[in-house]
Amino acid sequence: MNAPLRRILILAGNTFREASRTRAFVSLLIASLALILSSLLLAELAVLGQEQRIVTNFGLFFISFMGVVISITTGVILVYKELERKTIYTVLARPVHRWEYLLGKYLGMLLIILVTVLFLSLVWLGVLLVHDAPLQGILAKAVLLIFAELAILSAVALFFSSFSTPILSGVLTLAFFLAGRVVHLIEEMLASASRQSLFVKAPAMRPLGEALARVFPDLSIFHVGREILLGREVPLAYVAQALGYAGTCVVVLLVAAVLFFRRRDFL
Repeated sequence: MNAPLRRILILAGNTFREASRTRAFVSLLIASLALILSSLLLAELAVLGQEQRIVTNFGLFFISFMGVVISITTGVILVYKELERKTIYTVLARPVHRWEYLLGKYLGMLLIILVTVLFLSLVWLGVLLVHDAPLQGILAKAVLLIFAELAILSAVALFFSSFSTPILSGVLTLAFFLAGRVVHLIEEMLASASRQSLFVKAPAMRPLGEALARVFPDLSIFHVGREILLGREVPLAYVAQALGYAGTCVVVLLVAAVLFFRRRDFL
């Protein structure tokens, strides 16, 4: 194992241990567990015959929602805590490049997200078994796509935290997430010639819509809840393309984060 990779893996391991011990992470994980288990109660209140659908959809929603919360929270505080405790000076004083430091932080964050998603998915699987819901391959694909989206969001959080404060980083990351969720709607309105389209009623808004559609990644491609509801299959080719799209976004964001972090003055 070469030296840079070894240093990155050590940083990733330390980041994982540090993040997993924080009160914020433990509290959010407990809240996530409670929300998924609450789908059992929701199923009991549902119309007869709809229990399985509710357990499936709400479980998937809660995994995605709490994954987003944990990704943003973890991503914006990790670098800041290092700065606040002055431990970053000790790390960077060693033969560790700043890009190695950021990449190690990101991989540690990604490991936290992976463990969280797997844990919540296992709980969700137990809930599905309780209600005799069919365990289809599309559910595993849905969870994998959620993880891909969270990988992008973690990279976004790390990018903003590389040059900004935790509060501002959190706000910007959340704004990025919300914009990414509505990009497909903006693209549909831009392509629509309907009089009901905002960009037809207000032509001055069209450049803004086009800019948003080009800058922000389309996060809607990572959600297949509609396909699950309609009983449609999600091809492996679609999943592979979505993963490739996520990988490209992550690389671009990490490169940008490194460029900003290299220019940051810690004095």
